[in-house]
Amino acid sequence: MPEVAEVAHVCALLRRNVLGYTISKVNLNHDPLLFPVLKDSPNPEKELKELKSSLTDSVINSVGRHGKYFWIRLNNNRVLLMHFGMTGMVKLHNVKSHLIMMEGGGDKKALAKLKKAENGDHKEDDANEEEQEWPPRFSKFNMELTKNNHTIELAFVDARRLGRVRLLSGDEIETDEGLLNTRPLNALGPDYSKPEVLPKKIKPFVFGDPDPDHHGRPRLSVLDFNKLILSKKKPIKSLLLDQAFFAGVGNWVADEIVFQARIHPNEVISSKLPYDLETIHPVIQKLYDSLIGICEEAVKVEGDVSQFPKDWLMLYRWGKGRKEKRKTPQGYVLDHVTIGGRTSCYCPDLQKMIKVESHSKRQKKA
Repeated sequence: MPEVAEVAHVCALLRRNVLGYTISKVNLNHDPLLFPVLKDSPNPEKELKELKSSLTDSVINSVGRHGKYFWIRLNNNRVLLMHFGMTGMVKLHNVKSHLIMMEGGGDKKALAKLKKAENGDHKEDDANEEEQEWPPRFSKFNMELTKNNHTIELAFVDARRLGRVRLLSGDEIETDEGLLNTRPLNALGPDYSKPEVLPKKIKPFVFGDPDPDHHGRPRLSVLDFNKLILSKKKPIKSLLLDQAFFAGVGNWVADEIVFQARIHPNEVISSKLPYDLETIHPVIQKLYDSLIGICEEAVKVEGDVSQFPKDWLMLYRWGKGRKEKRKTPQGYVLDHVTIGGRTSCYCPDLQKMIKVESHSKRQKKA
């Protein structure tokens, strides 16, 4: 599933390439899963035509993101809000993306590419037939965008049809802060890739975070984070995946966070540490720092795995069913465990369960 970094990259691609463009042509599939507005409509065909009409001739003013959601803000006070689900992606025709989906052997491709680069071979591989095909395979809707006689084609692809696309309008979404207070974004927690305060001087955007503004939903302070962790009686991996608390964190990001924090993914931290709201335990401080560090760094490089730090787990966590167990570049053997129905990769030598401390400070919640 595309997570916070992959969504940021798509948002960055859009910001670099389509701002100021007019939507000149729209092709929409009649798909009530992708377009929820069609599901309960008494006249879905009419609804689809109205959706197409509302998009056509609109101008793209800006783009934004929060967690796994991203949006295109149009000049007619409408917002095209999108979520990729498990396999969704946005593609721009003839605009290169560095993203490599890890599932289905993508990790092998990424590692081979890294090895070639280390050996001095920086030649780009030729695009395969699937990448050259347009509209691309599994395209669910596509748009033609024009500006000054230049045309860009955009497609939303989704093999498993778990993505969601909504066209929103109304006074409540006039600002991005207002947008975050409407459904479904109002159910999300903070996006920890976004700083608490924006720098006073913002450089012209070229590469990196396309939307660092938290839009009125800042990440928790370490004290509030400490309170949250100590109040939850669930494995830390499951807690990190809860979008109500950690918007944008998915399976690989959560694995990376607990790996860097040296915490077992099945650890229930509140059952091991004293319930102390005044003092930050080193375990929680390291988890907090890892959460922010992983999210910020992954977004800063737009999910480009070739730019991830060398000690990250991400490239080596895949291939659960392969004959040989994976190892980190440092030689540590990796293993997998199922937590809350999700596969987690971890390093048994580095991520051990916390030893139980004295509970003298623990307080029972009322």
